[in-house]
Amino acid sequence: MQRSLSDILEVMAGMSKHLTLLFTADYYELPPILQREVYIEFYKLTYPLVYFILKDHQLAEDVIQESFLRVLDKSKQLDDIKKMESWIKTLSRNVAINFFRKLKRARNELSTDDVFIYRTLSETGRQLSPDEEVEGNMIRESIESYIHDLKPEYRQLIEMRWISQLSYKEMAATLRIPENGVKQKLYRAREAIRAKLKEEWGLKDE
Repeated sequence: MQRSLSDILEVMAGMSKHLTLLFTADYYELPPILQREVYIEFYKLTYPLVYFILKDHQLAEDVIQESFLRVLDKSKQLDDIKKMESWIKTLSRNVAINFFRKLKRARNELSTDDVFIYRTLSETGRQLSPDEEVEGNMIRESIESYIHDLKPEYRQLIEMRWISQLSYKEMAATLRIPENGVKQKLYRAREAIRAKLKEEWGLKDE
């Protein structure tokens, strides 16, 4: 959509001319030094909001970069350039929230990697040193003993999920409990194993 000169001048009078270029020019055709200035202004505008949601500097920077690319892609969709600051903040906020939700799901998701932290050579495809091989085998043996010491219902769930490789739906049907119940019990079982690993081996959560 074409911007009128009056609209552009009005916006530029109220905020950075560099940020305005996101909506009034082809960013990729700008000189590198000017591209940098545009991104700096964008970063300053969105960082407080994104960091407030994620509480992590590196994650905030990643989300800001993603938000910037989306603004470049969707900038022509903005009808009123005078609203671009709020539009940028809304878009960045949505990107940050979606990222946070995905991150939370990933952290709560029960995967084999969360329990069986060390893999053998055939599983990783990387040549392990003798010390790594020995340590990995010892940790795997420890994990097996931790599983053996779990409550019978937790041990059964782990075997169904990671040995029989049943889906949550199949497990729920077999045990006649809701899928959410399966996930919650598996989560508790995994956390119990991870706690033992941290206590005895000093392993940290990824």
